[in-house]
Amino acid sequence: MTTWFHSTIIATSLAACAAVGFASASIYSDTKTNASTKTDRLSIIADTSYHTVETRSDGISVLTRIPALPTN
Repeated sequence: MTTWFHSTIIATSLAACAAVGFASASIYSDTKTNASTKTDRLSIIADTSYHTVETRSDGISVLTRIPALPTN
């Protein structure tokens, strides 16, 4: 039973690593350079548009998402 349990954990970990590897490779293959694209990959389910504000300090970069003001 112990061998079966540990084999299941290892197989699940390997499958998860392979899935992350395929996802990373698909992101990198979208560009013509050796770096990932600088676009936002998070989908937002809302009618509001957002701006991303980056705040930098020594060794730390914080991204904050704020709603955009309407231009009407």
